[in-house]
Amino acid sequence: MRSNKPIVLTAAAAASVLVFGYLWFSPYLALRGMQRAIQNNDPSALERYVDFPRVRESLKSQFNRALMEEVAKDETSFGALGLAFAGPIIDRLVDAYVTPEGLASIGSGEDPDQGDVSTVREWRLRRRGFSEVIVHSMDNPNDGLVMERQGMGWKVVRLQISADAQP
Repeated sequence: MRSNKPIVLTAAAAASVLVFGYLWFSPYLALRGMQRAIQNNDPSALERYVDFPRVRESLKSQFNRALMEEVAKDETSFGALGLAFAGPIIDRLVDAYVTPEGLASIGSGEDPDQGDVSTVREWRLRRRGFSEVIVHSMDNPNDGLVMERQGMGWKVVRLQISADAQP
């Protein structure tokens, strides 16, 4: 009688390689899906790849933190007055950029209303661990979209903006 042990071990090894391969290449699949959703201006498809509430909150906190640092440097009382007016402006900016067109303009320096969504074809992916990657333009590897693994898929959870690009 023949043993099934070699067949089981081979099947387990093959399954492991397939699972690891999928986990390794899945952010590239998510990037391609996100690129297609942006190019087709398909907000419902884009929602599969972007956690919009988390992205908006992250971006607002980054801008507010940068503003608070600038106000702390201000020796006059006008900094606090400016901070009172900055909140609504930050909200409008975040609402303008956290759209398909806005995501396409990340790193290109273009206005999101006039952005060319074809630039998303040039996005690159850089790993920052097994469960986090950054999607960036070819010209600017420091700014981009941070994606995290969520189950077997990936979602954009925040924007990474370098310090010199903040207000």
